[in-house]
Amino acid sequence: MKQNCKTNRLQKPVYFLFIFCMIISMYANAQEKNQLRNTVKINLTTSVLYNNAVQFSFERLTGTNQSLSVFAGYNEFPANLSLNLDNTNLSNQNKKSGYMLGAEYRFYMLKENKYSPPHGIYLGPYMSLYQFTGDRKLIHTDSTGMQSDANLSTHINFFNVGAEMGYQFVFGRRWVLDAIVFGPALTHYDFKAKLDNNLPDFDENEAIKKVIDAIKEKFPLLNDLSGDHSVNHSGNEAFWSFGFRYSVSVGFRF
Repeated sequence: MKQNCKTNRLQKPVYFLFIFCMIISMYANAQEKNQLRNTVKINLTTSVLYNNAVQFSFERLTGTNQSLSVFAGYNEFPANLSLNLDNTNLSNQNKKSGYMLGAEYRFYMLKENKYSPPHGIYLGPYMSLYQFTGDRKLIHTDSTGMQSDANLSTHINFFNVGAEMGYQFVFGRRWVLDAIVFGPALTHYDFKAKLDNNLPDFDENEAIKKVIDAIKEKFPLLNDLSGDHSVNHSGNEAFWSFGFRYSVSVGFRF
């Protein structure tokens, strides 16, 4: 049932993009002789790391070999967390939401490309921001066997500044397949966790640390990259480290 709900939620924006492309296609047929400077795309890889994720982008040629692209979307952080803490468990998330937005500036390599932009290999800088929020129950069993719970709120931000390399194919003048294959970044990671009340026989600071460690486990090597950074008294851990971007998108030119 959960999978069906997730599929239904993602089908709506996909249908919207399809209808939008059909309308643009009818308009573009009358403008066939004009240069096609705009491309709208949908990202096919956002669901690899995130739940209920959909991302759109818009690219516009700004010069002979350059383009500006903006992208935005909705995404939820993966729900299942493995909490390495005795006698303590996490329930499923009651509420969760998230978004992402960013921009990139591309330079298409004219000497390396056989075709005119936006077909071919490109390089360029980018910036992006990801934000996630969630609420769930933390359930603790004390030394007497009595259970108690508290509401756990999490807030996550990733801010990326980096450079990318990719290749974009153009099929039949209108349709594109865009692949960002290498996108290292300097990333600011910001994790916040908070419990709404005190639990008996329970170390709240240790629990919050374990929650943030469980969140970082969702990303390869992030626990190692975070080094000796620790959670402060307000339940916050923030640091700069390595990040990465990759994506595969399909789109329509007009």
